[in-house]
Amino acid sequence: MGFRLFCSAVIVSCSALIGLELRRRLFVRVRSLKYFRDYLRSVRSYISYVGMSLDDIASELNSEDVHSEFCSILREKTSYQNFISAFTDTLVITKKSLCITDEDFSLLCSVVNKIGASDIDGAIDSLNIADEQMSALIVSAGKKCETDGKLCVVLPLSCGAVAALLLM
Repeated sequence: MGFRLFCSAVIVSCSALIGLELRRRLFVRVRSLKYFRDYLRSVRSYISYVGMSLDDIASELNSEDVHSEFCSILREKTSYQNFISAFTDTLVITKKSLCITDEDFSLLCSVVNKIGASDIDGAIDSLNIADEQMSALIVSAGKKCETDGKLCVVLPLSCGAVAALLLM
């Protein structure tokens, strides 16, 4: 009976940890989307007010944010690649840790490609549109975090409790 009780406790604990990890990923996605919206807003400010090139903007922004894993990888990659390639490569590398979806990934890559292929006015327009899209994504991700966050914890925990009861 003691072994079954131990196994039941392990099952419930593991299912609770799985649920907490799923909820954490939802929160990380919201935080990552906010980070990228702020990053793109900074790019827009540098383009519209200072008139800097993308590579100069990248070196300026990446030197400011020393704690971000994304920026540290991007900083390293921009030393030997142009900004567009470095941004896309860094996004591929950090996609899993940032918990961004394929939709988020394609939006970010398309925005960076658009601003790299257009003049200042086109880049500002693209960044304004991207800001609206990112804000909408943040709102929907926040709502999903609120509704699914509870479900992510309760459902695995319930399944673990049922499995533990069946084991008893």
